[in-house]
Amino acid sequence: MTRRWLAYVTGLSLVAASVACEHPDGSDGDDESPSTASSRSPDEATDDDSKDDPSSSEETSESRQAAASEGDTACSPPESPGLTAVDVVEDHSFRNPVHLTQAPGDRSTLYIVERAGRILMVRDGELLETPFLDIRDRVDDSFTERGLLGLAFHPEYEDNGRFFIYYTPKDGHRNVVAEYRRQSAEPPRASTEEVARLLEPRDPEDNHNGGMITFGPDGYLYVGMGDGGGAGDRHGSIGNGQNISTPFGAMHRLDVDAADRGYAAEGNPFVDREGLDTIWAYGLRNPWRYSFDTETGDLYIADVGQNKFSEINVLPADASGGANFGWRAYEGTSVYDEELVDRVDDHVEPIHDWPLRSDETTLRGACSVTGGYVYRGEALEALEGAYIFGDYCSSDVAALRYCDGEVAGPVRLPGLEGQGQGLSSFGRNHEGELYLLYHDGGDVQKIVSD
Repeated sequence: MTRRWLAYVTGLSLVAASVACEHPDGSDGDDESPSTASSRSPDEATDDDSKDDPSSSEETSESRQAAASEGDTACSPPESPGLTAVDVVEDHSFRNPVHLTQAPGDRSTLYIVERAGRILMVRDGELLETPFLDIRDRVDDSFTERGLLGLAFHPEYEDNGRFFIYYTPKDGHRNVVAEYRRQSAEPPRASTEEVARLLEPRDPEDNHNGGMITFGPDGYLYVGMGDGGGAGDRHGSIGNGQNISTPFGAMHRLDVDAADRGYAAEGNPFVDREGLDTIWAYGLRNPWRYSFDTETGDLYIADVGQNKFSEINVLPADASGGANFGWRAYEGTSVYDEELVDRVDDHVEPIHDWPLRSDETTLRGACSVTGGYVYRGEALEALEGAYIFGDYCSSDVAALRYCDGEVAGPVRLPGLEGQGQGLSSFGRNHEGELYLLYHDGGDVQKIVSD
């Protein structure tokens, strides 16, 4: 039996975005049972791939929602306004962009993270000549899921100059979450000296590193880590996703001022009991991109599937810690490892899942979900309250609404299809307007009315 987690705790909610071994947001191209996963390389597909058509044999939430779409619903599907996307810098390609954000107190500057190890700045459509931060000398970006992957400014950055990054270093196979400081306010420059390392676990594989970091409405830093990589979560008898004694396959919740207790935030569910103190939720395959709804505090996590399904999960703002999202017992709402099902009878089901590599779904040809944001801007009124998301392999962008425990949609957003190659991330500015980042083509674009 599954349930939605609705117990009291200070604000948040999660959406997991899983990532593929061939894509910076992490789905694997293989279709393996747990019994064969350990003997295959992470990116080795099986002969069964062409035979499996998940859309024909297994029901997903997308198919159920489509069947019920003509009935009454507490939510109305997002409308599809005329949309297009415009370059933030005309005729400029960034090098493998993976994140866009703004710093507290600064509405004029866009900070764009390049996977190679630079954070660039854009003002009024112009790329500033000097990067905010350049640590290419210490970042390992030799594999598509490695590099400088995340950036989060401290909520009081305007006063204290503190910010945090997630990267994979050249000096060891690790995932590093580190604190850095601003060196000058204008023009904005960061010191390249590392202040502290909050997390740095050794990672057994190149892929499924997660990489998103963001401060939640409770003031704590949320860090998503993938399941350790490989295919089928093949590490240990139950996999890393179900093992709360490893940092992998989990969402961590950190108090950046609590070095004396290993940065574990107060109220974390496994403090003083079995499990890592920093873990807030677990059972994730690769939470590549997730975000908080700035109005409700809900956390949306897009989790990339192994081979058959991708999914979107939500933790309401009053959800308690300790939520289990079910991987590797489940991939989406489908059983992946039957032997683990009894261990996760109380797991959080996704609000939406859909078959991969199908032309019958909203995200046609999807392989690896890219999580986005709930739209709370003013320029695109028809999308108010809609969660915008996409996929690394699909040329489509989609939207759905989640309210009162129901999902309306998804719908495809005309005008945004085919804007670039390899949708790796979305961005959001202080006004709540959204951006598209394309890893392969280097395009960074703002979503606007057509």
